[in-house]
Amino acid sequence: MFEKNKSEQLLRQYGLKVTSNRLLVLDVLMSSRTALSHGEIQKKIQGSRLDKVTLYRTLDTFVKHDIAHKVASEDRNWLYALHPIDENDSVRNDHAHFICDYCERIYCLPVETRNTVPLPESEEGFVIRTHEYRLHGVCPQCH
Repeated sequence: MFEKNKSEQLLRQYGLKVTSNRLLVLDVLMSSRTALSHGEIQKKIQGSRLDKVTLYRTLDTFVKHDIAHKVASEDRNWLYALHPIDENDSVRNDHAHFICDYCERIYCLPVETRNTVPLPESEEGFVIRTHEYRLHGVCPQCH
């Protein structure tokens, strides 16, 4: 489990009210090495009074405030994960998604974006809002 103080600190850092529901969902996301579906998160918080709609709203709030992000699974379902946090406790938006070809779990891995794929120059008329790198292979659990 993640330290409660760090969870509260993260919510405050992004200007969000600290609530028991947000702390509960944040704890689940922080405790997972892989991106999770709504259903997987719901199973992990079973027994709490958090209903489906509140869970969706909480996840959407995290995405809207850039604490978490959504990534499409291979079967086109949305999975949720926190952005990786670096050694300075700063959120890293620049990361890759590693998809295991066997179990289909999705892991967030930090990357050096400036050393990967060149992005189109702004003078060409492209406006880049987000980018995504997807890597396929075999995860440590399936290897």
